[in-house]
Amino acid sequence: MGLPIGWFALLFAIVAVCAALGVLPTSMLAGFAVVILIGGLLNWIGGRVPGLRNYGLPTVLCILTPAVLLHFGLFPTSLAETMDVFTDGGQIGFIDLYIASLIAGSILGMPRALLLKAGARIAVPLLGTIVSVFLVIGLIGTALGFGLRESVLFIAAPIIGGGVGAGIVPMSGIYADQMGGDAGAYVAQLIPAVIIANVLTIFCAGIFNGITYKGQQFFLGFNGNGQIVRVEGGADQFKSKPKPTSGAFSVLLVGLTMACTLFLLGTLVAEFVPGIHAYAWTILLAALIKIFGLVPEAFEDAVSTWFAFVSSTLTPALLVGISITYFEFDELGALLSDWRYPVLVVLAVIVAILVSGALGWLVKMYFAETSVAIGMGMTDMGGTGDVAVVSAANRLELMPFLQVSSRIGGALVLLSVSLLIPILG
Repeated sequence: MGLPIGWFALLFAIVAVCAALGVLPTSMLAGFAVVILIGGLLNWIGGRVPGLRNYGLPTVLCILTPAVLLHFGLFPTSLAETMDVFTDGGQIGFIDLYIASLIAGSILGMPRALLLKAGARIAVPLLGTIVSVFLVIGLIGTALGFGLRESVLFIAAPIIGGGVGAGIVPMSGIYADQMGGDAGAYVAQLIPAVIIANVLTIFCAGIFNGITYKGQQFFLGFNGNGQIVRVEGGADQFKSKPKPTSGAFSVLLVGLTMACTLFLLGTLVAEFVPGIHAYAWTILLAALIKIFGLVPEAFEDAVSTWFAFVSSTLTPALLVGISITYFEFDELGALLSDWRYPVLVVLAVIVAILVSGALGWLVKMYFAETSVAIGMGMTDMGGTGDVAVVSAANRLELMPFLQVSSRIGGALVLLSVSLLIPILG
């Protein structure tokens, strides 16, 4: 968080005393203090565990610990109430602020070359992977008696949906809106698949590094040693440019305003064109704005800067809020008790890795690099998962492409589930 331990302890103690005395209000002010401090503490603990911190432990602690403590009566109810009101989209709505910032900032802040120059080539393995994972997991899940709807919506979709904050959070909202029920129950059903897939994906990335670090070529076009395309050009043209630093406060204000207004525009379109969630419309609108350059570049930079601030400082805060507000602990045990569930999760990761590599090879991309950038980029946890994957695979130069997989791929998955829900029933 950037706070010395002594000062952090003092601030945490103030919140704890307020909660103990019952004077903690259910307000935005108190909500920010509670989720930032609790999220910061759990994120700090997870980041101090060697090895496991590279497998998404900070995220896992933030999303599971508060819910587990609350389930066993070890979490103060006053803190839980404040976090619930603060996070819930139907009340103060911190979750809506985060998602609006995520959608607007990640897409508008993306280099146009990723959408235009590399878009057609990357689209083949990206779209092919999404379709293949949906089809294979759906069919095998049906054959195993797990159910087509459950296999597609609760295993395939969350695994390739972009992680936690960008994936299962908006996905649970879409499910609750279109299928009814509580978003919390959906979060509990979606997150186990993401956690298991993230660990397996990082393990696979390490295997790819182990079999390619000496430049081994098992067949023509297998290993690009970090170069993803088998023709001219590399990843440099796809790197994000430095964020503006002058007039930082005004830049953040513009970014916040643009993100919130774009989300409202998506909500407006959803009102007149029902059947597709407002999140999905916001994604489409952001992509159109970026592709056709409909707003000044300075505005795009501002939204990107705002998102960088939100994602780097408030993600742990959001995750602990989600844990209390949406996570239904009882759902977790019921899912993991069914042997078919982990089998389908493992199969989804394997299908994504192999299909993305094969389709990438067909469009003159290297098999190993495409598997890492597209397949693993979609099945990891996003954010820390992306970093862990490129580190384990020893292919740091592929990070821009993993961002495409997480952002654009995740957005396409959200659009897909919005359209599939009425079909699957």
